[in-house]
Amino acid sequence: MKKNERYYYTDFISYLKKTFGEKYGKIGLTLHTPCPNDPPCIYCNQTSFLPHTSKKLFTVKEQIDDALPYLKKKYQTDKFIAYFQDNTSTFGNIEYLFKSFSEAMNPENIKVLAISTRPDNVSIGILEMLKKASNNKPVWLELGLQSIHDSTLSDIKRGHTFQEFMNAYNLIRENTDFKIGIHMIIGLPNETDSMIYSSMKKINEVKPDYLKFHHLQVLNNTELTNLYSSGSYNPLTLEKYLELFCNSLSYLKKDIVIQRLLSRAHSNELIAPKWGISTEQFKNIFKEYMDHHGLYQGSKT
Repeated sequence: MKKNERYYYTDFISYLKKTFGEKYGKIGLTLHTPCPNDPPCIYCNQTSFLPHTSKKLFTVKEQIDDALPYLKKKYQTDKFIAYFQDNTSTFGNIEYLFKSFSEAMNPENIKVLAISTRPDNVSIGILEMLKKASNNKPVWLELGLQSIHDSTLSDIKRGHTFQEFMNAYNLIRENTDFKIGIHMIIGLPNETDSMIYSSMKKINEVKPDYLKFHHLQVLNNTELTNLYSSGSYNPLTLEKYLELFCNSLSYLKKDIVIQRLLSRAHSNELIAPKWGISTEQFKNIFKEYMDHHGLYQGSKT
């Protein structure tokens, strides 16, 4: 942070520079494996977050070789985080998973293995496999929680409880040195403001290394599409999400890194809400809101 610049939140770019001393880019990869949750979560469209560069390329090496020239120019670096982000990236044949993750970590310029998964697809066997596949490089394991409230998890057909999440979280903490991230969604059906804020207070107790925020999006070919079409679900306005997001940050301790501020589904999959702003534009209005209300990450802890 520059001298006299106001603190708003613990951002990811600053964390990378502090931890590694330089800029890292992120390369989105896929294993082309399905999600075991059947029926799926009501908001899930399995192609909505799949990297464009990965859709027609099967092996991890092909994906990396294809994407790196563009990403080196985009990020102005040649050091990268290999991020497996779609579906459930610890689900499937363990030998295939080991081969794929090992392939990702072979290049010298791939510095971190980051994996998004479900709490009910974490086991000692998976953790041991990841230790071996990582090539002695850092591993970041992200757990999709979305809400601490079992009633909400049931409503969205998440397929696990909060206790099952905690079991997975504790298993990782007790058996690895992996960084742990949590995904949370703001705007889930039937969740009140107070429920959202109680989730954030609980996250402080859990003490993850980082957090990713999403606003609930209505995507093509999902159960949520039907709820939206029938008028049973109304997406958050930008103004309401801004209020909930900024106040949520104020309940989080400063040592939790915020890796994502809002959802970013592919535009051709998105039905609603269509706010028409970029992440950078959102950062500007979010800072204005924080200034106006005297908020910052940790201001209410």
